[in-house]
Amino acid sequence: MSVHDVTIRKAKDTDIQQLAEVWNKSWHAGHGHLDPIAAKFRDLPYFEARIGSGLARMIVAEEDGKIVGFSGWEGDGIGQVFIAPSHFGKDVAPRLLATVEAVLKAEGHERIWLHCAVGNDRARRFYEKNGWYVARVFDDEIGTREGPRPMRAWHMEKDI
Repeated sequence: MSVHDVTIRKAKDTDIQQLAEVWNKSWHAGHGHLDPIAAKFRDLPYFEARIGSGLARMIVAEEDGKIVGFSGWEGDGIGQVFIAPSHFGKDVAPRLLATVEAVLKAEGHERIWLHCAVGNDRARRFYEKNGWYVARVFDDEIGTREGPRPMRAWHMEKDI
């Protein structure tokens, strides 16, 4: 796959199932080991139930008609950057991140933020490589089918 084989476009209603599948696989690959109890209660139905609420503020990376990643935002924050594990390291994430950063800049934001789970070192290295920095560490929550669970997160920022 070359980076040119991937198309970045706005998400649409018909993407919900594929988005949920990417989110489920990617979240478990990057976060599941950090909290096995949360992982048990963040299964595909959990992600299917949540994915549709942010479609208006979401872009997808698509290859040959299949979604291989997505990013979503709200206000001046990036809520998600998730890539199918089969596409880790294949330049999909940098393209999604750059695209959503450009959207936020066009909306007039000068400093943007995202949250990254403490312990997800691969994601932190990726963000730092792309100009982000850890502004602080804080106590957060992660949703599950059984309700929220505590987690520590890096609040990362970038001036755009």
